[in-house]
Amino acid sequence: MTKREHPLKGEFDTATARWERTTHEDGTPAALEIGYADNGLVALRMAEDPDGDILIYTPSEWEAFVEGVRDGEFDIETWDDEPIVEIIEDEEDETEQGETDAEVEARIMDEVGDKPAGQSASN
Repeated sequence: MTKREHPLKGEFDTATARWERTTHEDGTPAALEIGYADNGLVALRMAEDPDGDILIYTPSEWEAFVEGVRDGEFDIETWDDEPIVEIIEDEEDETEQGETDAEVEARIMDEVGDKPAGQSASN
């Protein structure tokens, strides 16, 4: 399935879109790909699953999203100055099958405590 139809935004053809993937500082490829369609729509998808779900943005939505990222609108504060991804990765082995993201987050919050950045649960 190469064409995805959004009821309000129109059609996004994954086969003809120009897909880009950045790399991390260490040279490893990023997990997300950004696709640019001829009709101006922009999409995000997981690089490892190109036929999976995609998020479709209009040009103005994409611009607002990128500005939000640049302004830190989506930054996640942590309790010990470690990236939240590392905290979640440490807990992945203990994730029970069928556990929702909210349940995982609640369990992690219970384990590390609801502390401001820079403090551990033992502070």
